[in-house]
Amino acid sequence: MQTAKTYTILRGLAGAALLVALAAPGAAAVKKTAYPEVKVTLDKPYKPDAAFEKMHAAFLDAIKRKDLQALTFLWTVGDTPADELDLGRDAIHNFKVAFGFRGLGKDADGGVDNGPYWDVLASFADDATYYTATDAGNLVCGPISAEVADDRIFEQARKKIETANESAEWYFTLAETAVTKAPGDTGAPVAKVGLVALPLLSFYPPEKEGAPPPAPTHFEVLLPSGRTGWVPVTAVRPLSADHLCYARTPSGDWKIAAIDQASQ
Repeated sequence: MQTAKTYTILRGLAGAALLVALAAPGAAAVKKTAYPEVKVTLDKPYKPDAAFEKMHAAFLDAIKRKDLQALTFLWTVGDTPADELDLGRDAIHNFKVAFGFRGLGKDADGGVDNGPYWDVLASFADDATYYTATDAGNLVCGPISAEVADDRIFEQARKKIETANESAEWYFTLAETAVTKAPGDTGAPVAKVGLVALPLLSFYPPEKEGAPPPAPTHFEVLLPSGRTGWVPVTAVRPLSADHLCYARTPSGDWKIAAIDQASQ
């Protein structure tokens, strides 16, 4: 599925690499019925070189120390400034606005719901899969992305299983994947799937009332056959997600370069 991508360009002084954040998913109301198999094609994978790995290590250190000075940028969309960019302010200010450290037009930090988003920045560092954004020059983005092979089939599948008021969250597999009867089950799998997109039903371990939500280890998915099963979270990625992108400078260093924003 070729969707329009908006690359929010970030040019700054950061000597660190950001990797993609995978926010905890939410279970959607999905009809447990058979649907057409939704095949996907992975975007061109990128294997980090030594300079990229060095940048990644610097980013992790910056996040650990919560060092904003290592994470500055200039924010534009295409060749024009983003609406949220305040050209009269420095890059640190714009970074703080983008990641919830302060509100738009504010001089002081704070006052942003659920901000600052250090947890989001930290989660970007937990995924080490990347792709080459061939439609955006020399950008390398993460995590790995995929495109639906046939939009028509995807729409047929969605009509089969999604409700009128709520759409499903679709995740794609990174390689041939065994779908098990229960989280971590070592018995015969329910099925094996190739490079496909699957709707999410629930996740494990479940949330407990009054306790912080745990990081999921497994996702329950609906198979094209209508059967359900479980896959490790490491085996899949969200079909629609924001990606952080990087570019190599003339000096050979890698810098934070853009956000590939998920279509809404």
